Amino acid sequence: MRGVHFGLAGLILAVILIAVFEYKPALEDFDPVRHAEFKDTWNQRVHIAYWEKWGSFEADGCQAMCDAFNRGQNEIFVHYIRTSEVDRKSMLASIGHDPPDVAGLWNTSVATFADGGALMPLEGLMAKSGLTRDYYIDNYLKMGEFDGHVYALPTAVMTLALFYNKEHFRAKAAELRAAGLDPDRAPRTLDELDRYADVLNVFAADGSPDIMGFLPAEPDWYPYVWGYYFGGKLIDPDTGKITTDDPANIRAYTWAKKYAEKYGREKVLKFRSGFGTFDSPFNAFIEGKVSMEVQGVWFPLFIRRHRPTMEFGVVPFPSADGVPGPRALMEMDVMGIPRGCKHPKEAWQFVEWVQKTGLVILSRLQGKNMAIRKPPPWFYEGHPNLELKVFEDLAVAPESFIVPNSLVGLEYRDEMKRAFDHIWTWPVDREKAAELQGLTGKERQARIEELCREEVAKTLKAIRVEFQAKLDQRLERRHLQPEGDR
Repeated sequence: MRGVHFGLAGLILAVILIAVFEYKPALEDFDPVRHAEFKDTWNQRVHIAYWEKWGSFEADGCQAMCDAFNRGQNEIFVHYIRTSEVDRKSMLASIGHDPPDVAGLWNTSVATFADGGALMPLEGLMAKSGLTRDYYIDNYLKMGEFDGHVYALPTAVMTLALFYNKEHFRAKAAELRAAGLDPDRAPRTLDELDRYADVLNVFAADGSPDIMGFLPAEPDWYPYVWGYYFGGKLIDPDTGKITTDDPANIRAYTWAKKYAEKYGREKVLKFRSGFGTFDSPFNAFIEGKVSMEVQGVWFPLFIRRHRPTMEFGVVPFPSADGVPGPRALMEMDVMGIPRGCKHPKEAWQFVEWVQKTGLVILSRLQGKNMAIRKPPPWFYEGHPNLELKVFEDLAVAPESFIVPNSLVGLEYRDEMKRAFDHIWTWPVDREKAAELQGLTGKERQARIEELCREEVAKTLKAIRVEFQAKLDQRLERRHLQPEGDR
């Protein structure tokens, strides 16, 4: 064996030895600086681990909530442990029989964890605690359910809405009026959205964008949402069937594709590559690179954090003609109790307190609405999100929607992201694209839509076939398993 191989083997052995023998601090280890106020009760408390994923001021809000719980009693101490990839790490910890006592996940992870037996069902504990269904806004509770059980409860919730830059609207007031549009309000229909975007665009001499009025690809967090604004859905809520190539979805992704074709795929891709990170002054919307953007309830606090003087508005995202609204995608962060955790009784005491008291603290400090139907009056006093009512109204709007939990839900969303990227960047056949020469206005847009629809339909059909087959296989596997093994 060469020397380099001996060196590598030695390094691997050293890592293993460190992992086995290195001292790992226990939760119960007292830090005289961080834990000074709890010195007198430290040793009498049960110490539980709460894994969560937030950063920035959202993490500060979670820590404040945990501090309030720890100060309010002297039997339990919750250690808020920030961790990236919390879903993956929590699942691995559960497989290794050493999970946290409370795991902060996303609603998109609930089905996977529940199917893997990694979370405790909570409905029995909820009934004893008086946490009834009518305590919650129904869609938020549904996102924590799977296969007839409640496996997770809400922490931070969200609805999506349309943010618009009032400064851009004012700067283009004359052009907007000339186009028959009102510069003092946001678009109310998808047709208006497209027309506003046309006027708000600013291009350099070579045709590359300086400002884009709207881009369906910015941000690219929710590429699976567009079909719902055309009356489509990804999963049938009654049957659980995959419905990717629902005709309304095909219309939606063809609409999104037209933005790439109309303004130039390569130019728009290059333009987007220059956007800064989300939590920064160089966020595309905050910096003024895009005039309108779909974002969540948290966004006003990020805007005011990085550009406090910015003038912006928030309204429901418009639906296609004939599709009732207002409507919005609803999602949320959740908390659950992993099976096999060390302190399930104490974990539930904390989860129950969060649902009854802690959510008010967390939601205020994170600038969000709440999952419960009737927040206490003091929740609104000095709430930092001045646009909160838009999101609260959307959360109870009859047409607002969730993507139902599914055994393939997480993978399905990821695949929809890849599909959107493919549709967005797919080049129209050169010979067919030549047909666009000389066409303008609505005639050109109609031909672009016709050229793109076939590829959109083919892409979405392939996903539906693939994921329905995966779902059927997993349902069959569950059917063959004894109920106790699920």
